[in-house]
Amino acid sequence: MELKNIEAYTSSRRRFVLAVDNKPRVLQHLTALLKQFGYDVYASRTAAGALEFARVVSPVLAVAACKLDGENTAVGLINAMRKADPESKVPFIVLFSKSDPAAERDCLSAGALTCMHAPVSVENFYRVIQVAIEPIPRMTIRIGVNLPAQIQGKRTDESICDISENGAYLLTERAYPLSTKLSVTIGIADSEVSADAVVIYTKQKDPHHGGRSGVGLQFARISEDDQLRIRMFIRTEMAKGMVPLKPAP
Repeated sequence: MELKNIEAYTSSRRRFVLAVDNKPRVLQHLTALLKQFGYDVYASRTAAGALEFARVVSPVLAVAACKLDGENTAVGLINAMRKADPESKVPFIVLFSKSDPAAERDCLSAGALTCMHAPVSVENFYRVIQVAIEPIPRMTIRIGVNLPAQIQGKRTDESICDISENGAYLLTERAYPLSTKLSVTIGIADSEVSADAVVIYTKQKDPHHGGRSGVGLQFARISEDDQLRIRMFIRTEMAKGMVPLKPAP
């Protein structure tokens, strides 16, 4: 697979996750899932295409099926990437359609971070990725959204653009100092959830959110029912248009 517009990758400050699988539907689902997790993704159906990308841009993570195109395997891809760049420390998650202890040992010996079997739990997959590449791992899934919000009981032009069952990211031009306590009501599907939240970080002109400013909110108090509504909403959103995450056999 030939990389096009290489400058778009090399000049970008974005962090890329490399997804590799020779099955188009599985690769499509894997890519969509990683994007829902908030990552930029480069998807390749071939080991050669993945290796070419890794030579141009060092991904922060690689997720690959155990068996790739032709005779290629995740082990071969790991070895090729290490050979091309001996200093490379890209963590690898290898996906298996069924248990294969010998192949798993080969993957781990080659340097894979871990092996996972289908059906892969979305929650576990998210946690493994977080631990692998994030300095402060999240244990609950956060997805990108566009939800209306009421702050302190008033409707404003502010909105929620990321949400998890433990917190949210509020797009706002208002200056909320750290530790500010806010009452937040968020419109979800045909209902609303409410929480007492605390501002835990602020961002000015965040490029990841269209250059808009915002604040990170941690839910200090939220009912179990509302937390469950958020959890089910996230699962529903992530399931839209997706096929089961099942690697190629």
